[in-house]
Amino acid sequence: MTATVAEARSLPELEQRLSLVACGENTRLGKTRACDSCHARGHTLLRITSTGAADALAATICGTGDCRAKTCDPCKQKAVRMIRIYNEETE
Repeated sequence: MTATVAEARSLPELEQRLSLVACGENTRLGKTRACDSCHARGHTLLRITSTGAADALAATICGTGDCRAKTCDPCKQKAVRMIRIYNEETE
């Protein structure tokens, strides 16, 4: 069973980690911080990630805001990675 957001060990650290993934942690060697835009969306990303809704998360990352709209493959991959990180952190 997955823990809720309130039960996570370190919410600020988890939120920062998810923001970094959404920002594209692999786009620049040694990148350790999310941009201001991704950082500002951190709480929203954490909430959506906690639900496991990969389509909604990908839409948020991609900027469409509509889970019915087509999102790009990199954003879909980021969403899956973020859900995996969340699940590992809250076990």
